[in-house]
Amino acid sequence: MPRPPSRTQQVAEQLRARIRSGELQPEAPLPSTKRLAEEYGIGQESVRLVVKQLKASGDVVSQWGKGVFVRTYDPFAWDVTTFERGQRPDDVTTTTDAWAAGIRAQGHEPAEQLLYVSEAPGEAPPRDTARRLQLEDGDLAVCRRRLRTVDGNPYQLSESWFPARIALGSPLMNTEATARPGGILASINHPQVRGRDRYEARLPTQFERDTLKLEVGTTVLGFTRTGFGADGVPVRCMYTICPGDKTVIEMDVEF
Repeated sequence: MPRPPSRTQQVAEQLRARIRSGELQPEAPLPSTKRLAEEYGIGQESVRLVVKQLKASGDVVSQWGKGVFVRTYDPFAWDVTTFERGQRPDDVTTTTDAWAAGIRAQGHEPAEQLLYVSEAPGEAPPRDTARRLQLEDGDLAVCRRRLRTVDGNPYQLSESWFPARIALGSPLMNTEATARPGGILASINHPQVRGRDRYEARLPTQFERDTLKLEVGTTVLGFTRTGFGADGVPVRCMYTICPGDKTVIEMDVEF
């Protein structure tokens, strides 16, 4: 039989229930250690263990020098129904792509920082990426890695890989943010005509945690899209890492 929850686990769950019900509002300070000890009839050391559990589960966060606060949960919706489909909103002047247009439509300001671009003649991609791109041993690829922000805050890590045979000498090698009408791949005569998407929830790597400034206990959603050309051969593999507390995936389905 499973062991009954400890008193600190019971108190932590009761506080989570108060957070879910709205009694403890997002950004509101958690009651003081002394107050919680009195309210729940436990010692102050037990309260500290309760708060530690709430931090680990992502229900509260610490602000240095200020205290512990209920975590804000106000995710952005990413509608993948139309993402990169149909008439694309890519704009050369503003370097707006399909993702940025979706964020602006929600009343927020997107931006991106290009973190890395492969140099010619390309590089050996990770094994899983080579498999998705159907590359042979020794075939090279070009990587573009970006940090996307919303209202100045880190929001997504996006890494796209392209077979070197189509990327070399194209705008995909540009070392600054780049957009083309209809998308870069379409502009170089390698449009994506269909794709295969995969979603995966997992714990972040240290690089992802540091770059996205994730709070302890935050998981990430990995979104992988492999794009195929008209001949059925892959032209891109994109990996996007989204903080689990900032992202909701939406999609229309027809039956």
